[in-house]
Amino acid sequence: MSSFYFYWTAILVINLILNTNCCLSNLCPETPCYCINETADCSYRNLQSLTGLKNHLPVHIKVLDLSGNTFKNITKNFFQPIASLKLEKLNLNNSGIQCVPDFQFPSIKVLDLSRNNLTYKTIKEVLDSLRGSPIQILDVSDVKDGIGRLSNVTFESLENCPLESLHLRHWNLVNIPDGTFSNLGKLETLDLSNNKIMGMTMRGLHNLKNLNLTLNELSAVPRMCDVNNKSLVPYLENLQLAINHISDSLQFKREGHCLTSLVHLNLSFNAISILKSKAFSTLTNLSTLRLDYMLTYDLFIEKNAFMSKSLTELGVGSNKRVTKEMLQYKDIFKNSNNIKILDMSYFDFSTFSDEDFCIMLSWLHNLENIRLRYCLFNSVPFISHLYKLKSLNLNGNYIRHVHKDSFRNNSKLNTIILRKNQLTSIHEDSFTKAIWNNLDLRIDVSFNPFACDCDLEWFITWARTNKRKIINYAESQCDSPKEWKGNPIEENVQKLERTCHDLNRIVVTAITIGSFVFIFLFIFVLVRKLRWDILYHLHNCTSRRHGYQILSDNSEKEYDAFVAYNTHDRKWIMSELVESLEKKEGYKLCLHERNFLPIGSHVDNIFENIEASRNLILVLSNNFMEDQWCQFETIIANHKLADGNKDNIFLILLDGIDSNKNFTIALKTLLKEVQNVEWTTNANGRKLFWKRLKSFMDKH
Repeated sequence: MSSFYFYWTAILVINLILNTNCCLSNLCPETPCYCINETADCSYRNLQSLTGLKNHLPVHIKVLDLSGNTFKNITKNFFQPIASLKLEKLNLNNSGIQCVPDFQFPSIKVLDLSRNNLTYKTIKEVLDSLRGSPIQILDVSDVKDGIGRLSNVTFESLENCPLESLHLRHWNLVNIPDGTFSNLGKLETLDLSNNKIMGMTMRGLHNLKNLNLTLNELSAVPRMCDVNNKSLVPYLENLQLAINHISDSLQFKREGHCLTSLVHLNLSFNAISILKSKAFSTLTNLSTLRLDYMLTYDLFIEKNAFMSKSLTELGVGSNKRVTKEMLQYKDIFKNSNNIKILDMSYFDFSTFSDEDFCIMLSWLHNLENIRLRYCLFNSVPFISHLYKLKSLNLNGNYIRHVHKDSFRNNSKLNTIILRKNQLTSIHEDSFTKAIWNNLDLRIDVSFNPFACDCDLEWFITWARTNKRKIINYAESQCDSPKEWKGNPIEENVQKLERTCHDLNRIVVTAITIGSFVFIFLFIFVLVRKLRWDILYHLHNCTSRRHGYQILSDNSEKEYDAFVAYNTHDRKWIMSELVESLEKKEGYKLCLHERNFLPIGSHVDNIFENIEASRNLILVLSNNFMEDQWCQFETIIANHKLADGNKDNIFLILLDGIDSNKNFTIALKTLLKEVQNVEWTTNANGRKLFWKRLKSFMDKH
């Protein structure tokens, strides 16, 4: 979906650039649109019909964006006001249309009808109206009445069209029959993500270059070879298979000769428990491989698992701790020496010595970017032998000290992420002069418990003249002294300058030592003189004690609960849940719209904030399971359930939810196993609702 948004944005930007030498005034001032060159942007203008555009759009307009409006009462003559335009690109994304009457645009090349309330019958009528047209890109995602299965005649009307890109997200598809796309001989991009596909054939997709099967129900990779062991997709370059149930890592080794053009492969969030030796070695042109966050209890990696001469980017980050014993670490990167980007986030490297880490990465002579987030490092790992390294990400570890010896051979290093560690200070000798003087240096040390004392003065002074080199500098705050805690470190520059220059340092040191000596002598004399009185009172206090006081667990998390919900239910969340639990009961909730940081990927934000919360609350509604991020949060909840954390999960069912349509197997499992309660308009029912929810929060 995001790629299509990018496409329409690019059209508008390119048209703007092409007209920088011309007058940039609006060519259609009598309409709510903005027209420039051959493009009319009428998106998100609260339009309910096209009547106001009649005879007011320039006749040379070829690109029309009508997305984000709320068209109502669509009649047979809906498109009549723009029928005279020779449109080549039309965007009706998220515009509230329920039918597409009399669609007659013979010059149309790009059409987006996604995120509407269209039925399969309506879409089929649109497909029939495109017969013989020059259509190249077509997005008909989000069909209202998912049919579950396509037929061999669904796309027969497009047989003679030059269609290159087809998007069918959210069609509720389960199976793709043999020959479904045989009529689309020029198809290069096919998006079938967010369906329930359990199997499909590649026959008829000979020219396909991009295939997206993310978030389906595949238990195995579709066969890429025909009965004669010849490739069905000889030009396939990009294959997205994330969030499925694939468990066999050797299928690509067996059918690699049928994927000779494959460059990008994503298998993240699948059920692979063992990455076998040479599993991807026959994919001779593979450049990017993503194997992040496997949904298994353990992940074992055999030697030569990533053997490839072409591989340049590898992601094997895991939300499960992968320990030293689960890796044949000495040889996993053997024969993978062309990797430039490596992500091993969430691996457990706490038992690795510098020698172990050095041996594991010794094969990667061309490594330029390494991500080691949340890997339980207590110090900077041994990377000095990685001479070409440019970027190092150590976010979320337990590193307390940084010294230049760790980077003595990393002269090209220009991006260093040390966010969320245990650093109390940064010194001049923390990094080499080559790194400090690098004009392209970008360093992130935010969210560390800095001690704002004289040891930090050098870094604060350096940062004042090098702010462009520091990422998130405003988030670098003092943890001590107590009176400065929570203040940005840059606010204390002048205070430190007054107390930390050489003369003051000697005076302060002398006064401090003298004070300690005086206090010691005073206490010594006092104790010596009153020692019997002191012993007497201590004896009396000890004799009056009656047992031990149970200590409370102070290891509190940042939030009392992480709330997973769809943004369409924001009004209920804020007016009911937040109002009751936060404002009345004093609990602290984590909401993605309010508490997520704007940096990093959405996946990382979800994982980090769930881990920072004592409980996980899922607010179920008809909108919930239509959102891919809500489905992802449901997967995490099931994973926590499997790990024995069901007492920390709570489900809220909003009024009017259609359980037959929206409840997946994963969600039904949660409903069976964890506590849940239904929201109702009944007054007594609401009292029972809040009583059960507050009881859950109080216990956990």
